[in-house]
Amino acid sequence: MGLNKYLLSMILVVCTACLPLRALASEAYSVQLYFGLSTPDGRVVTTKQWNDFVVSQIAPRFDGFNVMDSLGYWRGKAEQSKVVTIIMPKDQLPKAALIAKQYATLYHQDSVMLVHHPVSYSY
Repeated sequence: MGLNKYLLSMILVVCTACLPLRALASEAYSVQLYFGLSTPDGRVVTTKQWNDFVVSQIAPRFDGFNVMDSLGYWRGKAEQSKVVTIIMPKDQLPKAALIAKQYATLYHQDSVMLVHHPVSYSY
């Protein structure tokens, strides 16, 4: 009987120790940034310009992210766009906002949409 109580105690200790890790995971956010590839003067952000932006502005700030091609609409007009998804802790949300602002300034965009919501994840 003593061994069973010991094992039960150890299981409870391990489970209790894992609780803070789960709490930290709930502070993670999924962030999507929507980058239009059309400029107000009718030009298009080229593949090279986009890749240079990713390498110089996004990649240095985050360990990992996903980029998808998209067809977006802005004020009733379709345009090619990119959607970047990043999972990050809450304290890194300002980095995502800075990236959006930099892109909007560099390519004369009216805006770069930034959407974030809390997520749970595991590797």
